[in-house]
Amino acid sequence: MSPSPSSWSAEADRRFNASPLGKKVLSLLAEGSPSQRGLSEFILRDPIFVATHGIEEVARQSTISASTISRYVRDLGLSGYAEFRAAVGETVHALIAPVNKLGAELDKGSAGHGAAEASLANGLRSIEALTDPQTAHTIREVAMSIKEARNVWVMGFGLSSHLAAMLTLGLQPYRDGVVNVVQYGGTEVAAGRLMSAGKGDLVIALAFPRYSADVTELANAAKRAGAGIVALTDSIASPLAAMATTLLLAPAPHPLLPSSSLPALALIEALVSEFLVSDPAHIERAGRLAAAMSAYLSSSA
Repeated sequence: MSPSPSSWSAEADRRFNASPLGKKVLSLLAEGSPSQRGLSEFILRDPIFVATHGIEEVARQSTISASTISRYVRDLGLSGYAEFRAAVGETVHALIAPVNKLGAELDKGSAGHGAAEASLANGLRSIEALTDPQTAHTIREVAMSIKEARNVWVMGFGLSSHLAAMLTLGLQPYRDGVVNVVQYGGTEVAAGRLMSAGKGDLVIALAFPRYSADVTELANAAKRAGAGIVALTDSIASPLAAMATTLLLAPAPHPLLPSSSLPALALIEALVSEFLVSDPAHIERAGRLAAAMSAYLSSSA
């Protein structure tokens, strides 16, 4: 079961991951036992949830027993869960109050309603959680990388393939050399297509639960060939995160579905918008595109 969607934010992820405790959790994610890796992934996905809930609720949400959580905390060198929870809270304390307040207001507004209301409320808080300065800064960095790259390769499998297509279609009118790696033919054809990527190129790899091993393996191959790697994913716990040159986080919890596509779509729109205004030539191309399309668009009488 996913952590409460009212509690996460991309900035909380970044702040916790950069802390000494977060680095220890990351080490157990990479090298720990299966239960340690599972709990590490849960913590990294939602440090605010851990900072604001007791051990029994964390056990219920993570499906990992309270006794296992207690052993995990001791493996981190802490005396018990209370100390661990306080340590997590110390790294994200400035973010807890506003995020919980937003969640409470949304929950209050949708009380007594059904799945549609819960999903729409979740979408609102998902977008709100992306409006931090670091996310905007990273988007600008990626837009500049797209502008300077020799070629841009966009890659996603499964449900992420649709997001990759949206990003590809958004960029193609404004620059040449944008390729959707996974558009037909499956993994074998995608691998052959991506073998042309190398030094000076940029690969934008998208991965949201459930993760595809193929996207990580192919991104690694492109990285070894000299390409820069931008990962657009939902968590530092994503397999893509560790090997990316630049990480663009779009945490994607949903109250019912495995994940939400809205945060990724919001970042894709923001990225295309930032790239569009990064060069007057892009604006000129946009104008020519609009003029060319106008003949094919219907208008009301």
